Amino acid sequence: MMEPGEALQSLDHALEAASRAEKRLREAIEVLPQGIVFLDENDRYILWNKRYSEIYERSADLLEPGVRLADTLRIGVERGDYPEALGREEEWIAERLTRLQQPGVRHEQWLANGRCIMIEERKVDGCGTIGIRVDITDLKQKEENFRLLFERNPLAMLVYDVDTGLIRAANESACTFFGYEREEMAGLPAQALFPEAVQSGASAMLATDYSDSNACWQMLRRDGSSVEAVVATRLSRLEGYSATIVSIFDVTERRRIEQRMTHMARHDELTGLANRAHCREHLVNLLEETAGKQTVTIALVDLDHFKAVNDTYGHMFGDAVLTEAARRMLKLIPPNALLCRIGGDEFAIIFRGSSLAQAELVAKSVITTLTEPFFVHGHLIHIGATVGFASSPGDSRDPETLLRYADLALYAAKGEQRGSCRAFATDMDEAAQQKCQLEKDFRAAVRNGELEVHYQPLVNLGTGEVECYEALLRWNHSERGLVSPETFVQLAEEMGLIDQLGRYVLNQACQEAAGWPEHVKVAVNVSPLQFRNGNLISTVINALSASGLAAERLELEITEAVMMEKGPRSGSIIRNLRAFGIGISLDDFGTGYSSLSYLLDYPFTKIKIDKAFILNLHQEAKSRAVIRAVIGLGKNLGLTVAAEGIENEVQRDYLREEGCLQGQGYLFGKPEPVSRLQLPAIRAA
Repeated sequence: MMEPGEALQSLDHALEAASRAEKRLREAIEVLPQGIVFLDENDRYILWNKRYSEIYERSADLLEPGVRLADTLRIGVERGDYPEALGREEEWIAERLTRLQQPGVRHEQWLANGRCIMIEERKVDGCGTIGIRVDITDLKQKEENFRLLFERNPLAMLVYDVDTGLIRAANESACTFFGYEREEMAGLPAQALFPEAVQSGASAMLATDYSDSNACWQMLRRDGSSVEAVVATRLSRLEGYSATIVSIFDVTERRRIEQRMTHMARHDELTGLANRAHCREHLVNLLEETAGKQTVTIALVDLDHFKAVNDTYGHMFGDAVLTEAARRMLKLIPPNALLCRIGGDEFAIIFRGSSLAQAELVAKSVITTLTEPFFVHGHLIHIGATVGFASSPGDSRDPETLLRYADLALYAAKGEQRGSCRAFATDMDEAAQQKCQLEKDFRAAVRNGELEVHYQPLVNLGTGEVECYEALLRWNHSERGLVSPETFVQLAEEMGLIDQLGRYVLNQACQEAAGWPEHVKVAVNVSPLQFRNGNLISTVINALSASGLAAERLELEITEAVMMEKGPRSGSIIRNLRAFGIGISLDDFGTGYSSLSYLLDYPFTKIKIDKAFILNLHQEAKSRAVIRAVIGLGKNLGLTVAAEGIENEVQRDYLREEGCLQGQGYLFGKPEPVSRLQLPAIRAA
């Protein structure tokens, strides 16, 4: 017989062993990815893992050993944790408890947080119930996506049972394609969709992964009619059976789409004309076919003033004009010519066998018809056209060269007179090559710092004292010598380098002027493109800050073109610059429109009379009248008036007597580098 002490010791060992077992059990279920729960024979909680608590996070506060599952369900229903119970709460609880008493069948449960849980429960003799919870939300989403993809797919799709040879499901597109109701297709033998001659091969194809876009299958519709289709299958496993997902492509539709895509790849969508790719291809083929034995001419037609149509009326009007322009041109070209739209407002006509004179006649007719007004949505719109053309074999037999020559002819025509027609000439290519080389040289000059800032004085006509120097950029080309600023400034604007040049001149001028006497200002010209790009203010402020030059010692010279820019941006920039104390000078006054409203609308500090008036001072009384009027206008508005182009003392004396305050010209000095400036007390920076 066991002694009492031994009995107690044995009980302690047993309790310790049970504790260890429970600890191991807890550790084991905690690492499982599924939610695990143990219920006793009365369906009360005994043990559960962390994953179970996470799944039922909204009811986690109810989980306590000894609490009945039925009670947690009821409270959860009252809280709205189980959306499936809404409106049928008691019935839902009863169904759930019934499943608990009859375990072994999996079922799904949706929670209020949108998750779907798969529940599996098993009874253990004498030990209650073990429950497993698996979050299958992602799987359900994939199933739903597949269902939507299947049901709403514009392709005909079937689910084929490999074992029975029956169609399990068909989407709406398949039912429409074959002419069956959906109920008729479910359970239909797949062989009914194929003629007897191909049924054997079709059965083998349907039971495998199959995809061959070049193979067409004869298939049967419900009415017995035969169609051709491309079939693709994908093996899968659905709800416990082997299946293939069958996709059926109607070849008729595919061919129609292919033809449409082929047409779209070669034609302009808006006008229906041949596009740029088709144009090039046709030109290449034509030149190869004719081999120089027949004249081939390409004419490039550029619509004039078309951008203004889009800007004023919008792209809908622009599209209508393009469509009508294409229609008009089609009526004029000969039957063996091809009309193409190769760009936004650029067209091309390729002539075969037409003489140059005939092609020119058509081109002039095109210009005439496009000059006639367009009536679009109740609006009268005027455009026009300019044409350039080149022909083979006379100009070139190479298609790319011929296109380039036609483009050069068009460029020359637009430069000479819009609304005209020009044929290619060799000097156009020479000019283009020279310009291309000049652009390369200029880019290298900018990159290598070969441009210099020179300064021309503006003097007080009363005292003869230098009051300002105008900064002027100079390019001394190693072979061409001094290149005109008019030439390289235009190049800079075309090449997108004007901002870079503007910053360079401004920084250099401010840096060097900072070392001059304080009463001497510096003037820097500003391009309209610098206003348009929108970063002029920051460029000016940075130059002043870096050099230490006072803002009052800087003048910016702008032309009338700046004010003619649309929108309020230019005016706002001018006013902001003036607010810093920077002087604003209106250059070349008297040319262009010279609207007096500019002087009222913008805070100018100086007007510069254009040199054209000064050169004609002696011969033209009208020039003297204009000069006198501008000087009087400047005085009345409180503006400094400066005259450009003063070359002799007679001109200087006349301007001084009329009250002009400042003068500039070769009489006072040519533009020189800062090291050669002769002003007393000036020092080179």
